[in-house]
Amino acid sequence: LRGFNRNAKLEIDPEFLSADDHGHHHHDHDHDHVHGEHCDHPHHHAHDDDVKSFVFRSDKAFNAAKLEDFLGSIVQVYGPKMLRYKGVLYMKGADRKVVFQGVHQLMGSDMGPKWLPGEKKQSKMVFIGLDLPREILEQGLAGCLV
Repeated sequence: LRGFNRNAKLEIDPEFLSADDHGHHHHDHDHDHVHGEHCDHPHHHAHDDDVKSFVFRSDKAFNAAKLEDFLGSIVQVYGPKMLRYKGVLYMKGADRKVVFQGVHQLMGSDMGPKWLPGEKKQSKMVFIGLDLPREILEQGLAGCLV
């Protein structure tokens, strides 16, 4: 099982293994600390500005082989920055939905329920990550459609 990749985590967050306790007493409630001008430790403030999400939708079916190849290559290149991705896929020739999900380089899919009579067949995928190349992902996914 590949549940955690320390090297991938360090690429995203080089300070991950650094001690976060700078000699300050920490509390479980939210408040600001006052640091004097002689405070000599670095201050790291978490910002989520780089975390972005987007949704890809299509009424066209995916070609399974093309989609598998594309997602496999994207995960190899951008996996460490892909925090979460999931969706319900409309695959050519399948009478069932395909449920797809992943975290970083771990990706999987399962057959879901059958499409209901009269139900609009549509793929919907959401990607959440750090500075993901949205345009590359959208163009690549569109290239996998039938």
